[in-house]
Amino acid sequence: MTKDEVTRFKNQYDFRSDVLDVIVGGKSSLDSPNVFQISILEEADRFIQSYGYDLENPIENAEILGNFHESLNFIRKYFLHPGNSDGLKIEIPRKVLELTDVRELLLFASFSKRGQTQDPQGLTLQNWACSLLKVMHTISHIDKDLRSPYFSDIQKQIFDRFYKLVHRDTEGHLYLGEKDDDPLRVDLTAFETKPKKSRDSIILKLLHKPENVAEDIFDRVGIRLITPTTLGALRVVKYLKDKMVIIPSNIKPSRSRNTLLDTEEFRIRLSEVLKKLPEEGAQEKQLAMHLEEALLNPRVSPSNPHSSEFYRAIQFTCRQLIKLKNPMYEVLRDLRNTVKETSPNVELLKILDRVDPKSIQKEVRFFYPYEVQIVDQKSAEENEKGRSAHSEYKRAQVITAMKRVMGGLGDAL
Repeated sequence: MTKDEVTRFKNQYDFRSDVLDVIVGGKSSLDSPNVFQISILEEADRFIQSYGYDLENPIENAEILGNFHESLNFIRKYFLHPGNSDGLKIEIPRKVLELTDVRELLLFASFSKRGQTQDPQGLTLQNWACSLLKVMHTISHIDKDLRSPYFSDIQKQIFDRFYKLVHRDTEGHLYLGEKDDDPLRVDLTAFETKPKKSRDSIILKLLHKPENVAEDIFDRVGIRLITPTTLGALRVVKYLKDKMVIIPSNIKPSRSRNTLLDTEEFRIRLSEVLKKLPEEGAQEKQLAMHLEEALLNPRVSPSNPHSSEFYRAIQFTCRQLIKLKNPMYEVLRDLRNTVKETSPNVELLKILDRVDPKSIQKEVRFFYPYEVQIVDQKSAEENEKGRSAHSEYKRAQVITAMKRVMGGLGDAL
């Protein structure tokens, strides 16, 4: 083969990791070592344009630079010392700090290993560029989630379904039910709704998720119910289902987690209890205690790598159809009618005649996920201390994200 033929053959069959691992194999681009093969600014332009941004547009150019600077600050705060006591004790190279054209960041990320430029500490510009681009990519997806402006309305519609069934009786006891004497009421120790996640929390969560897109955060809206007993926790699930607050069809199966009870053991014990019901002298409280005993051996090994093996809870993700009025619909309709009735401005009338209310959605509708967590009082107390503490969970989450984002810069971890 001639030299040209060899080059052509290599180009045809140069299947790098971005093809074999990311596109075909399902690996995240954040974990691929060879995503960028960009050698000139024109190629960087093509990449950025294909990603979706137009650098000729001053607003979009400023947005990308804003993402770059936010990424710098985020890495300083969470992945470097002293912002994070567990962070890397290294400095960001001056060449990176002084960068004003994000295309150069793509060139840095594409350096070949041979002759690769290094900063004084021997840490390559390529690694720094790749780390920053990973965070920038995450921020870009967060900012383009069209549902974010509606978050307060989304929370209200979801929470209202639960608020209608959570009450206190005349003695001040919290319960789930329609009224005090509801025969199916379930006593509660606490009912909590999750506050809005901070922007940094969302970025951290996405940085350790393989999907790495904002649509895949399922617990921005969260509800937590605590019951006096484990059996009560299971009864809460049944009550919410029976009242159609949650619907099995809208449960996301891959997101259901149960580390609170052994369902198979419970099924066996429940069958025994149901057989005893017709027996003379069978007492409801004794039968309930018999069922409670079946729940003493909880499951272990939750699939979330950052959760403690001692963490106990029932968790599931449900979707709710959110319906929001489009404020622009009525505004444009009223403006059009008012101008037609009162304005002598012919040109303005012509413009408004081009605005057809039928082309504007009267209502915005979409499904939105939310997480429900149900736990008994004893498990709730255990979850809040020791190896199950939330602070340890967050620390593990940050370390995982740090290792993934900083790549070769974090070899010391």
